[in-house]
Amino acid sequence: MNPVPSKPTVSRALLPLCFAVLASGCYYQDQRGEHSDPSPSVPGKSDIAQSVIDTGATLGGIEPGKGVGVFVEYAQGGEWTVTTTCDTEVSDLPCTFDIIVSTDTSEQLLSFSEDQLESGDYLDWEASNAVRMVNDNSYGVDAFRVQTEPGVTLRVDVYLDGAPELRYTYWVGDGGLHRGAPTNPIDLTPSAP
Repeated sequence: MNPVPSKPTVSRALLPLCFAVLASGCYYQDQRGEHSDPSPSVPGKSDIAQSVIDTGATLGGIEPGKGVGVFVEYAQGGEWTVTTTCDTEVSDLPCTFDIIVSTDTSEQLLSFSEDQLESGDYLDWEASNAVRMVNDNSYGVDAFRVQTEPGVTLRVDVYLDGAPELRYTYWVGDGGLHRGAPTNPIDLTPSAP
């Protein structure tokens, strides 16, 4: 049996739009095989996709153990939350995430904090303008927060089991749910500071 990632949900205000997108065929769902799927190439700096992330939009219905995901949210005032889940319940495999978030300058990235991380997980500065989280996830929800200057673009770089991975990044932008980034990393810019 091929496992299927679970789908995140968005706030009730966005549900009609999500259903319209799903009905139109724009949303697709691929089958997740083993963690050793061929990995995409990392783009050059000028090839990094940019997208809007809706300020205040939240992703709900995240089911730990049932789907692989890196869920990115932005709250007004510069607070970002990055949450991870794995599909261990269906694949019998854990996920090792390595996520680096960064800003253009060190003055834009103010602080970070853990949110539901376990004792073996790693969260620290990668550079003066970057924070790195490495965690093993099976049946839980692991998350961290970063505080930036309001409205600053955040670069999100995701690795799953040692390979660049763009398929499992979720965020809400321009009123719609995004599943999978067009490039890894991706630059997310808030719709409002």
